[in-house]
This record gives sequence, structure tokens and C-alpha cells, in this order.
Amino acid sequence: MISKNVNCKTLYLIAFIVMLVSLYFLIFDAVHARKVFYTAGYASIAIFLFSLRKTHPPKNNLLPVLSVLAFSLTILVWLFIFYNKGEYWEIYNSYETSGKILLLLAILLLIYSNTEIIIPGKIIDSILIIGGISANLFAVYQYNTSINARIELGFDRATMAAYIITIVDILMIHAVLNRHGLLRYVLFALTVTLAFSAIIFTSTRAAIISFPLLCLIQAFTHPNVNKKHLLNISLSFLCLLAVAIYAFQKPLEKRWDALLQDIHSYENNHSVTSVGARFAMYHTGLQAGLATPLGQSAESRGTTIKKIVQSDQSLSGALPFIDVHLHNEVVDNFSLRGIIGVLALLAMYGSLLWSSWRDRNPTLFVLTLSLMLYGLSDAIFFSREGTIAYAIGILTALVFLKRSEKEKHAPDILWQK
Repeated sequence: MISKNVNCKTLYLIAFIVMLVSLYFLIFDAVHARKVFYTAGYASIAIFLFSLRKTHPPKNNLLPVLSVLAFSLTILVWLFIFYNKGEYWEIYNSYETSGKILLLLAILLLIYSNTEIIIPGKIIDSILIIGGISANLFAVYQYNTSINARIELGFDRATMAAYIITIVDILMIHAVLNRHGLLRYVLFALTVTLAFSAIIFTSTRAAIISFPLLCLIQAFTHPNVNKKHLLNISLSFLCLLAVAIYAFQKPLEKRWDALLQDIHSYENNHSVTSVGARFAMYHTGLQAGLATPLGQSAESRGTTIKKIVQSDQSLSGALPFIDVHLHNEVVDNFSLRGIIGVLALLAMYGSLLWSSWRDRNPTLFVLTLSLMLYGLSDAIFFSREGTIAYAIGILTALVFLKRSEKEKHAPDILWQK
């Protein structure tokens, strides 16, 4: 599938850069950013079809391509069987969009993994750094001008803002760690401070806890960071983390106290809280999945969960969420698409982790790890914005950042055979 047409390579490059820029546009205007992403994605497919006669059979990244394809098909086949516009229409509509985005991602991975593209590495790093800083500055601005306690950026949920900011920041930190000398430390200090501040402003506990860990893993595994630099970066990071925790002590204490209160309420058989509802959803979702391990409609799941709650009122916190999702990627898949859906999800996780190990690609590893961690307390693929953001992040890390690591002796060229 390697195109021999230079003009096609240029068009591919433009299409990819437009998709990458749409990730940052997503933070400011989600509606129009989605349209930009779709347009660039469909343009990539059109370019491929136009140059189909001048291509070779694909051979790169087939495992992640097939795993993403399989996961998307489990969603789309489930929709084909059970879709209707009744009480649970929002579930079907959300997964229909996400399933199509994942299908598009599989096609884009196949195309871009097997196409030679000449692109200056400094351009990619510049986009990642400038876009990341701009996104985080917007988050800080919104926090200081909004009347809401939690920032949402261009989305309807603060949690989704935290997840997408995480993707942006992982890509930004990759580019920062590619720098050399004093500039690396200055940029690292600036970007980590901005990034962690933005995530704290969302008050999303999963992101606040996970992000420092993800940053450290990325610094420890980045190929351009040797042991001497690692010690300096680690000390800088810990100092910045301490300063951030002290500076935002009140909002952090508020979220921590709320967490302890929710856990205490759940222990006293009261699950109508943020944390308690999640435990209730996990419990009822697993029971609903075990009742129909080959999958079921959203209506059937809702009926089953209602019956479970009738027999155990301590699980009533799950009821407000049965017409959306169950706040856990595995549980939500299992309760709707059964064992096959869970296996497809885990296979996708596994293929991305394996690809990151094979290519020594720490950015892909950290992105996948964030997807898995956030999937413990939310359903990322229920959101079209979350799915698009991770699709762009995975495409960028798996294809283009992998290539940049291969060009250590030619840092200005991202890929050229």
C-alpha cells in the first residue's frame, strides 16, 4: 500500500496535519472540530482510492489495525442487531458514532502505516508544543473567567475535558523531551505546570491521580532522556508537583473529602453519590452481563438492572445511568456486547501495548495506559469527542512518533526511505 506518487504523499501529509490540528480545535469548538476531522479522514481515504493502482500490499501495523477494526465491528454489528429509537436511543446513537470513528481509525492506521511521507520532525514537535500550550492556557483562562467550579472547555462534561487535555499533554511532553539542553528543562517545567493545573481545574479525580504517574513513566521511558537527565527531570517534576499541590490545596482537599464521604456513604448502603453510583453500576452491570454473556439490547440491560435494584435497594445509585453508560469500559461492553465485546476491547488494548513495546514507543504506551486507566471509571468510547481525540492521538503516536524515533541521525526528517 506504499504510494509511489509524490503528489499523493503531499496530500496525505496535509490531511494528517489537518487531523492533528483538529485535536486542538476540538478543545475550543467541538462541533466544528469534528467536521474538520471527518473531512480530513475521508480525504485520506479518497487519496488512497485515487492511488490504489500504484500501491503495494500492506505489511505494517497489521495487528493494531485488525484489533481496532474488530472492536469497531463488535459495536456496529451490535447496533445492526439491536438498534432502535426508543427510550435508550442515546446509547445507540453514541455508540453508532463511536463505532464509525473507530472504523475510520482502523482504515487510517492501515493507510498511514504503509505510506511513505516526508515531513520535517520539527514541524510535528512545534504543533504538539504550541497546540498543547495553547490548550492549557485556554483551560487556565476559562477557570479564571467561568462561574463554574469545574472547567469543561468546549465540551459538556468536565471529565471529558480532563481526558482530552491528557492526550494533548502526553503528545506535548513527548515533543518537549525531544528538545536538548536548558530549553528542555524550561519547557518541561512550563508545560507540566500548565498541564497539571488544567487537569486540577477540571476536578476529575481519575486524571488528577493518574497524570503525574503518566508523566513520570513518559520521562523514564523516553529514548532521548539518559540517566543524568532523568534525575534532573524527576527532581524538577517532584518539585513542580509539590508546588502545584500546595497552590491548589483547597480544591484538591475538597475533592478528597468528597471521595471519602462518598465511600463512607456507600459502606452504609447509600449509593446515590458519585463514587457509590459507580460501584453500584459495576455490580449491576456485571450481573446483567452474566445473565446474557452473548450480549443484549440496551432495553434488556435496563430491565435487568431495574430488577436487580428492586431486590437490593442499596444499588439504586445505578438507576440514573442505565440510559447512558455504566462508567467502566469493560463493564459497559460486557453488559451490552457480552464476552465478545470485552475480548475485542482487551485485544485492542493488548495490540497497542505490544506495538509500543515492539517499537520502543513510550508515547503510545502512555496514551494506551491513560485510555485503560480512565476506562476504569468512565466509558471513553461512549463519547464522540473522546473517541476522536484518542483516535488522533493513537494515529500520531503509532505511525508518526514511532518514525521520528527511527530517524535519530536525521532529526529534521520524520520518515523518508
